[in-house]
Amino acid sequence: MVNFGCYPNIGKDINLSTENSLGTEQFLKTIREIRDGVELALKKTNEMMKRKWDLKRKPEVEQSRGDLV
Repeated sequence: MVNFGCYPNIGKDINLSTENSLGTEQFLKTIREIRDGVELALKKTNEMMKRKWDLKRKPEVEQSRGDLV
């Protein structure tokens, strides 16, 4: 669904003609490009989420033995 630009949970019908089917090498090249694009997007999202989480994280309170908690 990623290569068609559709959200996978929508369930949109896509009418594809099989007359202009790609060759195996071209198909694999297209799939690799899509996979690399998705991988890059997931890495960027992961880094962004980590940055946001680290901004909200508060420092630990240091306690020594015998302190009342």
